[in-house]
Formats: sequence, structure tokens, C-alpha cells
Amino acid sequence: MKRRAFLASMGVSLIQTAIAAGVGLAEEKPTTVPKPAPVPMPKPMTADGPSAARIPDVTLTTHEGTEVRFYQDLVKGKVVLINFMYATCTNSCPTFTANLVRVQRLFGDRVGRDVFMYSISLDPEHDSPQVLRDYVKNYGVQQGWTFLTGSLADITTLRRRLGLRDLDPVVDADKAQHIGVVLYGNERLDRWAACPALAEPREIVKNVGWVEGARQVPA
Repeated sequence: MKRRAFLASMGVSLIQTAIAAGVGLAEEKPTTVPKPAPVPMPKPMTADGPSAARIPDVTLTTHEGTEVRFYQDLVKGKVVLINFMYATCTNSCPTFTANLVRVQRLFGDRVGRDVFMYSISLDPEHDSPQVLRDYVKNYGVQQGWTFLTGSLADITTLRRRLGLRDLDPVVDADKAQHIGVVLYGNERLDRWAACPALAEPREIVKNVGWVEGARQVPA
């Protein structure tokens, strides 16, 4: 878009220069050359990415106590992995988190730099930032993977808009039966998919590579 605007502006400038020169040659006496018409500036690109209409920009709090906007601060223009959990879960969450720790290790220092991992609490009334900090420490989670809490209403809206819901409202309301999947995507390219949170870690890394356009998988 910028290249087209640049070429168009160059074309207009050249035409204006030629017209001005032509006028000067045609007149026997010097005349005042008219000022060239202003070249229209290209329209600025929208601040939002292709997924802005689908992903709520709710305010959440990180395990480090920082308030963030989910879309603008965490997702826009990034390659992300998103799952839901809660700290007191003793059934599936521990195995999900342990498996994603292995995924983080495979990504290495890319996490927090060009791949971002987010785990969102389904029990925000209990999962304060301090509780989530303790959870992060207990599972050996490294830098770059952010755990989030917020209001139950905002988290419910976010979960449902992301498609991580059960069609049975009774099951959907029971956090102990939450869907054990990881949503991953490249917001800049609007590529999204999901896989089981217990999928083989190398397969999860490989799948993320497809949405970001990469082909290499860590050894």
C-alpha cells in the first residue's frame, strides 16, 4: 500500500513538473508558475489487526500484578498460545501445565520475544496475582509465559469469544470440566487453530510453526 502511494505521489510530482516547465516555454514573457496542487497523503493503516473484531479487549491482570488489555497489549500482531486453567485444579490442569512447560522449553528464549504464552484463570475470585505467582514458581515456568486473572464476567466473555466453550451450558459453567485445549495463532496473518493441551510438545511447536510460516522444529 505504501509503495503504491509512493509511486503515485512520484507520478503526480513528475506530471506537475512537466506542466510547469511547459507553461514557462510557451510564454514569451516570464510568468508566475502556479503552485502545484498538494499530493494527497496515503490513508494511515488501522491500529487494529485482522482479529480485532473477534477478540475482546478486556482488561486483565498478570501474575506480576500489571494491568493489561488482552487484545491490544497481548495478542495484536503476535504469535500466541492461549489456554485456560485455575490454580486449585487437581484433575487436568496440573498435567496440562506440566506439558506446556515442556513446550516452553522447546521454544527456548523465543517465548516472550516472538512467541507468547498465556494461561488465563477460570477461578479469578481465588486466583489473585500472588496465587498465580506461586503457581508459576511451583511448575518451573520461565520468563515469557504470562498467567492472567480478572473479573469472572470478562474472562467468561473472552473464553466464549475465543471458542473455548462447551455447548452444554451446565458443563460450560463447571470449571472442573473446562475444555483442555490450547488455542494458537498468528494474529498478524489471522491464522488460528487449536490442539489438545496434552498433545506431544514437539507437535505443538510444529503446529505453531505452521501458523507463523516457519518450517523448523527444535531438536
